[in-house]
Amino acid sequence: MEPEATSDAQGAAETLRWRSLPVVDDFPRSALLIGVAVAVCAGAGVSFGGLGYALLAAAFLAVALGRYFLPTWYELDGDGVAVRFLGRTRRVAWTEVRRTQVHREGMQLSPFAGPSRLESFRGTFVRFAGNRDEVVSFVESQVAAHR
Repeated sequence: MEPEATSDAQGAAETLRWRSLPVVDDFPRSALLIGVAVAVCAGAGVSFGGLGYALLAAAFLAVALGRYFLPTWYELDGDGVAVRFLGRTRRVAWTEVRRTQVHREGMQLSPFAGPSRLESFRGTFVRFAGNRDEVVSFVESQVAAHR
């Protein structure tokens, strides 16, 4: 799904919406990941002597890699960011974002003023889908406007 940008009639901040599905968006690396996951499951089945162990390993990997294999929808607007995954939506207001950090695959939105080990639990990661510059520009302008 291509990223889309819309704005309302009153000229308020535009809204960015897109879907991220890394298994499709990053296919060469995805093929390697799938191969490794299959090898791990097969190795567990052979090592422990049963198909059940291979299925158990597959279940653990499916849970651990869910965000990679299942789609996540993002919506950024003038109020904040909404991240929807498996029917659950997490909303973060721009006033809660104290620091941003741009990575290769996405952007970390942190409620902490400085680096913290809790960022991966309390922060929000917004994954790019071919819209890196647009997302970074939008987030930085919104965070600056709401300080």
